[in-house]
Amino acid sequence: QASIGTIYQIDLDAEHTGKHRPQSKRNISWKYGIPEKTGDGAIKVGEHEAKLVWSTHSGKYAIYVDGEEVHSHTAKGSVLEYKWKWDHAKACICDEDDSQSVRMRIVACRKPPTRSSKDFRCYEFIIAGKVFRELPVLGSSNYQNNAEFQNEEMELNNGQLMSILDIVEPGWRSDGFA
Repeated sequence: QASIGTIYQIDLDAEHTGKHRPQSKRNISWKYGIPEKTGDGAIKVGEHEAKLVWSTHSGKYAIYVDGEEVHSHTAKGSVLEYKWKWDHAKACICDEDDSQSVRMRIVACRKPPTRSSKDFRCYEFIIAGKVFRELPVLGSSNYQNNAEFQNEEMELNNGQLMSILDIVEPGWRSDGFA
């Protein structure tokens, strides 16, 4: 795992783009910033994008980082999950022992399960062991909106599922990610 400093969230966009049935194709884009050294030694935040394109009808999906295809496959069932390590400087997947790599993971489901909150998140992106929505927002001094987080914890305590991560990795809130 590279020591890359703070990773920032920039934007999240989820669109349903199927030709005949919009909900049958999903395009989810997570834009994030990583501090990078410039040629003169200064540090700037470079913008990057992870993207999931998923046909929920056929199950076919593809994952991209900065426009480069990372993985494509056909999901069996209603949940997909893929983990990889990415080298942003070389724009490629890398081995476990590459010191410049960043762990990444996408977990998604076709539709919210029963017993879930009306705000259930079907798509999650984990980067460097942190959930995208919990990263600090670029240009903001707040790490996260505490009122929103407390509200989510309250709904969880009432037995409501808030995220696909609550299903595939139930202890993620307290234990973090391996």
